[in-house]
Amino acid sequence: MPHDSLTTDELRQSMVEQLMRIMGLPDDESVAREADGILLALDDRLRQDTTAA
Repeated sequence: MPHDSLTTDELRQSMVEQLMRIMGLPDDESVAREADGILLALDDRLRQDTTAA
C-alpha cells in the first residue's frame, strides 16, 4: 500500500506495527526497509502538517 494514501494516524499505527515486527525479526532486511519507508513518509507528513499549521 502506498504510504501517501494513508492518514497521519494510519502512518503512526503502521510505524508501531513495523517496530513490533523489527523486534520479532531483527535481522530481516525487508522488514527494516519497509519500516524505513514508513518512517520517511511519516516524517514528511508531520513536517507538512507543521508547515500548514
